[in-house]
Amino acid sequence: MTESLLLSRLLPNGLTLEFFDLSRPMAGDRWQVILEVRLPIAVSAATLPPDLADRSEEVIGALGPKIVFAQREVHYFIDAKEVPVLLQEIKTRLWEGLKDYLGHPNFIGHYLRKKFAGQPGGNHLRKQGKI
Repeated sequence: MTESLLLSRLLPNGLTLEFFDLSRPMAGDRWQVILEVRLPIAVSAATLPPDLADRSEEVIGALGPKIVFAQREVHYFIDAKEVPVLLQEIKTRLWEGLKDYLGHPNFIGHYLRKKFAGQPGGNHLRKQGKI
């Protein structure tokens, strides 16, 4: 599957939201239209929420130096002539629906806390009600 970066948008919290076209032909003039948004997030002591600051090495070891929030919208059997219009509609809808949530100043810390809680060693966060 080939991918094409359609757009990058800087969010108020300093992260960059990327829009990728992963569409591919199916049968005849029909397409599977796929638009994926990705939000790369650095995992470092500076990006961790205060309650995880003292465990930065453990968190980075579990998650790695970068994680990516991703969301995908898929449509099947789309006429080839409709693909560009549909991609634009999806891009607009995803941007409007995600910009405030992903751009919120607390998003980075909340997302890192949630991802770490899902890792071995992070279960105590769930027990403490921090996610």
